Amino acid sequence: MQFTAFGGAAEVGASCALLQIAGKNILIDAGIRVNRRGEESLPDLRGLESMVGDQLDLVLVSHAHMDHTGALPLIRDRYPLAPIYCTPPTKRIAEILLMDTVKIMKNQEEEEAETPLYDGEMVERTLWALEEKPFGEWFEPLENIRVAFHPAGHIMGAACILLDTAEGKVVYTGDIATASQRTVAGMPPIDFFKPDVVITEATYGDSNHAGRKTEEQRLAQAVGEVIQRGGTVLIPSFALGRAQEIILILKSSMMSGLIPGFPIFVDGMVRAICDSYRDLVEFLPEKLQNYIKNSQQSVFWSRPRKNIPEVTKLVPSERIMMLTGKPKCIISSSGMLSGGPSVFYAETLAPEEKNAIFLTGYQDEESPGRRLQELQRGDTLKLNDQKVPVLCQVSRYNLSAHADQLQICQQISYMEPKQVILWHGEWHAIQKLREKLVMRYIVHTPRNGETVDLAQAPEWLSEYRLQQLEAEQITYRGEIGMAADGSVLIRFGPDVSQSAPWKQFFERRDTVKAKFMGKWLHIKGLSPEDDEIEETT
Repeated sequence: MQFTAFGGAAEVGASCALLQIAGKNILIDAGIRVNRRGEESLPDLRGLESMVGDQLDLVLVSHAHMDHTGALPLIRDRYPLAPIYCTPPTKRIAEILLMDTVKIMKNQEEEEAETPLYDGEMVERTLWALEEKPFGEWFEPLENIRVAFHPAGHIMGAACILLDTAEGKVVYTGDIATASQRTVAGMPPIDFFKPDVVITEATYGDSNHAGRKTEEQRLAQAVGEVIQRGGTVLIPSFALGRAQEIILILKSSMMSGLIPGFPIFVDGMVRAICDSYRDLVEFLPEKLQNYIKNSQQSVFWSRPRKNIPEVTKLVPSERIMMLTGKPKCIISSSGMLSGGPSVFYAETLAPEEKNAIFLTGYQDEESPGRRLQELQRGDTLKLNDQKVPVLCQVSRYNLSAHADQLQICQQISYMEPKQVILWHGEWHAIQKLREKLVMRYIVHTPRNGETVDLAQAPEWLSEYRLQQLEAEQITYRGEIGMAADGSVLIRFGPDVSQSAPWKQFFERRDTVKAKFMGKWLHIKGLSPEDDEIEETT
């Protein structure tokens, strides 16, 4: 049993992993880096080909976000005989997102002479090949390999993938959320299936979220305050999942009287995703299903009347009108300000103090959204090759649809795996999560292109167990010296770097921190992002 990441390891984007198990090559997800273009946006498909040749036996898709599905047309084109499975909502929503991606790439070709990665026909062939399977139903796509989709929370249709084979059991979590949202219930624990290996995301492996209801109220009240002072609020949002949540948060806050009424305008890909929910009502939480059934109204769109606010779809010709007139809230893709109509609105709204831009989700390290949240008021932000002064209010609200560190650890504890693979996270987040798990499980943190042999226990495992039992007795002798500049040099022999503690706690660390504890010097290995001093003997 082997795992190889071709994208998505030590990063958030281009998730694409090969699981070689029971003599079969199984690809799980095939996404793109949404803030990159062309070849840079893709996982290492050449590396995949070099490992499997023409034999790709199965493709499994966790959910519809583009960082998990954006390269599927290329996979389908290269391996046309490999069956592809997903849940029904994932297929419906992936169709919208992939077709929109074709449109974007076509515009880039016309404006910048950039060759598209694929076209509409390739997307249609991919969609034709996608086979739907419901949640909770075991099926056997390959002989002696059983698969089931388990609700993952996160977004509508998102699934954890359970694999039961003669060689072992595996859970691939995909992106998970244990807290219930308005449009999707939280992930139920997987306590009925004891896998040998769990492959889990680590997006927020370095932090714990604030309470969901508290954050929703903070956002709603902040929007209301901007409206009352005569400003316009832009909420750049992921088109799938986050935008729908924000619409419902603001609508319910106005209807309950928590904040005064104001119009909400929706632009970009958000419009089509909202419309698609009409055909997917059965996959919404029961409370929302009952509302739709009893009110006979659209869950998102509404005309202004009594205490019901106006929520309207915008068309491109109306965008310029949104920059003047009465105070309003605009919800538009993209969520990281890397493209879409939200960039157009941000350019005009950012220079005015009365306005606000509120960020509500993950911001990639290289995204304009990340730079915006790190700016001081009055700094400039580059948008569409223009330097825009940022004088408006900028705030961040944690409405994440990803599990945090504590929630990930809890889900893993329910499953009781022997080994854990951490990926889909920035490197410091992965390392922080690893520290929480490493005393209970064998934890792997591969980079893209590295293969983890899950059938072979790590060479340091037996030493590691010895370390747990005899930690007080493990000592190493070294030498202390002084450099010409007064620096202290501590030198140990190669036996340290071959030891279990080194491999488990110091390997791949860039710096250390030391603290005197009486006559003892306690040293901890740190990644560059660490800012805490903790004791490690």
